[in-house]
Amino acid sequence: MIAVLLAALSGGLLILAFPAPDLGWLAFVALVPLLWAIRGQTPVRAFYLGTLAGLLFYLISVSWVTHSMTAYGGVPFALSALALIVLAAYLSLYLGVFAMGASWMASVPWPLNLLAPSALWVGLEYLRTYALTGFPWILLGYTQYRNSWLLPAASVAGVYGLSFLVVLTNTALTQVVGGAPGRLRTIGVTGAVALTLVWSPRLLLPPSAPVGSEQALGVALVQGNIDQGLKWDPAMQAATIEQYRRLSLEAAKDAPALIVWPETAVPFFLRYEPALLGRVLDVATETGSYLLVGSPDAEPPAAADGGTRYRNSAFLISPQRELLNRYDKIHMVPFGEYVPLKSLLFFINKLAYGIGDFEAGQTYTVFDTPGGRFSATICYEAIFPDQVRRYVKDGAEFLVNITNDAWFGRSAAPAQHLAMAVLRAVENRRYLVRAANTGISAIVDPSGRILHASDLFMPAVITDQIRVERTQTFYTRYGDLFAWICIIFIMVAVFMTTWVRGAVRIASVPAATSQRRMR
Repeated sequence: MIAVLLAALSGGLLILAFPAPDLGWLAFVALVPLLWAIRGQTPVRAFYLGTLAGLLFYLISVSWVTHSMTAYGGVPFALSALALIVLAAYLSLYLGVFAMGASWMASVPWPLNLLAPSALWVGLEYLRTYALTGFPWILLGYTQYRNSWLLPAASVAGVYGLSFLVVLTNTALTQVVGGAPGRLRTIGVTGAVALTLVWSPRLLLPPSAPVGSEQALGVALVQGNIDQGLKWDPAMQAATIEQYRRLSLEAAKDAPALIVWPETAVPFFLRYEPALLGRVLDVATETGSYLLVGSPDAEPPAAADGGTRYRNSAFLISPQRELLNRYDKIHMVPFGEYVPLKSLLFFINKLAYGIGDFEAGQTYTVFDTPGGRFSATICYEAIFPDQVRRYVKDGAEFLVNITNDAWFGRSAAPAQHLAMAVLRAVENRRYLVRAANTGISAIVDPSGRILHASDLFMPAVITDQIRVERTQTFYTRYGDLFAWICIIFIMVAVFMTTWVRGAVRIASVPAATSQRRMR
């Protein structure tokens, strides 16, 4: 019973560490109760305790899915609650496997038993990033998005490096408090690894490379706060454009080079509505700024299948009323923009109703303007580190994220989403400009400081000067190398654990035989 309570305590502390209530420091002790609970337990029992902690954590932390499904997907509350339980159960399996692995490898020699849990955690987070289309929501490292001391590590090891440090601290505390052999060595190794990851960003930058350019760029973002329940009503189209026009003209007082509208700010097919398109083009001319606009798009039916292809897109418009370029969202949201296994899940509607299922784009577009080059990730894409890295590697000098977080309602999800976007700025040392329909819109500097942030469910205009950055971080150049090192390390640790246990069994056979002979 005590072990169950300790596992539940870990789940509760993890909830508190994330937005909201955003007590990130708790992450450094959140796993201690669970790690203590699994000491001396069988791997099966440890898996049960880890899964229990994960179930409590995820049931609360992603509970916003019920609001999204009932309010906008037309799903009865009972079914949406069932979907939440299934999602939380799936995610909790990762924590269960972590606890099972940490218990199983507890007998390996020091310092493997100190480092292995952290490496295992990172490997499981990396798996979750890609398994079943990927759902890397609220990885443990995101609890440190306001920690200016640790954040530089992300420019080398990504968010996975922060997760590693957090788990390493939890493991070290458990070993020290538990009286494990080599306490001082445990503390020393933990400190050395932490200092290496924190200071390595400075060591890995070329000595002659400037931290950033001196080229400044005026940017503005507008938050229209369009009611999601009315967003796709054709009668609202003109009013929506007028709302964004009014906010853009307000932003134009600071003469920004680029004005950013949120995801699907234009609730119609921009290229196929000449009258409404003209009004949007006029805004670019009136403001004298380049305009990035989120809009659904469609491709005519192809001869092969005869179906129209729908895409979630971002368009760049020049002050001369030209549609310069388009980015089509690459990573679709399951159940948000399409329904997987549609023949089986016929009773579930996707949240972006009003048009057919969206299809994924294929090109990692980098937009060119006289002030600088940038990429535009759309909503969910900002939580995928490697995807954002690709744009920067291809020449993006600052990052734009357009999103519509109205689906989440007044939950913790908008703050969770912003926290994840902050890490993309740090990993690649780029300014991040984020425009959200109902919030949270923000501007984040390359070190992860949130310079401006809007309130939820209020119209807003944010303007500022940013710098275009051209240097590439270790993470930009080499991606998730650290995560792969952790995966290889775990494979070695598993081999050593198996070898040690096999050696012990072999050694015990002669001893048992000799005892029988003596009897």
